[in-house]
Amino acid sequence: MYKTIIWDWNGTLLNDLELSLHSVNILLEERNLPRLSVEKYKDIFGFPIIDYYIKAGFNFEQEPFEVPAKQYVKLYASGASELKLFPDVVETLSYLKENNYQLIVLSAMKDDNLKLMINNLDIAHFFDGIFGIKDNYAREKVTIGKQVIEKLNLNPEECVMIGDSLHDAEVAEQCGFDCILYSGGHVSKERLKTKGHRIIERLSDIQKIITS
Repeated sequence: MYKTIIWDWNGTLLNDLELSLHSVNILLEERNLPRLSVEKYKDIFGFPIIDYYIKAGFNFEQEPFEVPAKQYVKLYASGASELKLFPDVVETLSYLKENNYQLIVLSAMKDDNLKLMINNLDIAHFFDGIFGIKDNYAREKVTIGKQVIEKLNLNPEECVMIGDSLHDAEVAEQCGFDCILYSGGHVSKERLKTKGHRIIERLSDIQKIITS
């Protein structure tokens, strides 16, 4: 029986695929590199972000990773105010909160930016904890996940993580959480299947899963 639901943010609750793809394509064009299609993006996106950048075509023998990483953050931030939640997010969070689940956000977004965005989208009241990383380089979330377990005194066997990436599955596995993967985000359904976890196409499907 789950007591705690741990949510990824980008691509799971926040619908930011289009902005993410647009931002990285601007950086690629500036370097005379081929743009990514949606399909190509979903086939290569992952963590650590530096590996995804290399697959996209960036050459870190010519420039340090931090250069495009910082440029990406600025491009993303310029469009972030227009971003929306996926359509069934509020309905799903409301249902879970009404049924006394502890709700947490665990994200590879910088902590202060994450909290600001969640507040601006008026859903902060749903969460018992919001945890992001300390810099803009989105290296990994496993360390944060383990810190959250300790800080909130969680029993991993009572937790399920919901995310849209292979890294979310890795975080869940290394932290001892169950895992459900959402196919509407940054990674193709075919790649998600390789992890062997349950896959949902709508976030509202969570309501049936956790009560079955």
